[in-house]
Amino acid sequence: MAFLHEIFNNPFARKALAEVALTNGITDNLKFGIRPYQEEAFRRYLYTEQEDFDGKPKKPLHLLYNMATGSGKTMVMGGLMLHLYEKGYRNFLFFVNSNNIIQKTKDNFLNPQTSKYLFQEKIVINGKEVFLKQIDNFDESDHENINIKFTTIQQLHIDLNNTKENSITYEDFQDKKMVLIADEAHHLNSGTKSGNLFGSWEETVLEILHQNFENILLEFTATLDYESREITEKYKDKVLYKYDLAQFRTDKFSKEINLVRSMYDEQERIVQALILNLYRQELATIHHINLKPVILFKAKKTIKESEQNKENFHRLVDDFSEAMVEKIRKTSSVSVVQKGF
Repeated sequence: MAFLHEIFNNPFARKALAEVALTNGITDNLKFGIRPYQEEAFRRYLYTEQEDFDGKPKKPLHLLYNMATGSGKTMVMGGLMLHLYEKGYRNFLFFVNSNNIIQKTKDNFLNPQTSKYLFQEKIVINGKEVFLKQIDNFDESDHENINIKFTTIQQLHIDLNNTKENSITYEDFQDKKMVLIADEAHHLNSGTKSGNLFGSWEETVLEILHQNFENILLEFTATLDYESREITEKYKDKVLYKYDLAQFRTDKFSKEINLVRSMYDEQERIVQALILNLYRQELATIHHINLKPVILFKAKKTIKESEQNKENFHRLVDDFSEAMVEKIRKTSSVSVVQKGF
């Protein structure tokens, strides 16, 4: 059986998709222009919702968008929320594995003062102004607006399996049709990989999904392990759209990457990186470009290794000398570094 996203690649499906019109709820209310690949992401959902075809996922609907980092997954989430509001959905549960991502997503959805806020100043659907409301539990939701609860998957798992006052329960999901939105969804698959869902975050999410036949689970990730037989089996009929980094780069939407190789040891590579970074800052200043002077030193595997790297870096800075710079000047074969000097 082919992946769901591959079904859309045959000529008949391409022609049918081209005739799918985006709804006004999406086109009128998103602040940023919709790129062609994002339009494709919306069309595939609308087509799946509207048409019958071989391989169409069954209800309750569970789909995954496998889209490159930076390609605007959050905008696709926002557009689908607007569309699903038009279809009668009012309750949305957003969860992810990290509190940092939750705060950024809240800004995208709720804070018009931030540059990445997704929506027009007024959201108008079917002639009526609609507000996005953050809620703590679904008893607070109302039928006029979009109600969103933000949480981590860890907290969601704890709340549902250790019921306490004002926390959400499985019963909250039985009488309300719900849209579950999972970001960084590859973190939800530990149960599938181990072959045992019992007690896992994954089981919690699937339990919510199956509380109501009309529920929808939309997962988003840039990283799906297609090498894993278990993951492939789970997602074959769920990956609605695959837009990977290679395609993102081919379409010229990604930032360009320049790879610099050298035969230096770790300390010399760091010194060369510092020199190159300083050159970039100087160049940006001359051309009045606001550039963040950030360098990421990435450990290969473990946090312990990363902590050791940090210690080594601070020691290097404490011992920094003109001789270190001079050695790079005399030996670096990287043309942009020599240009910097």
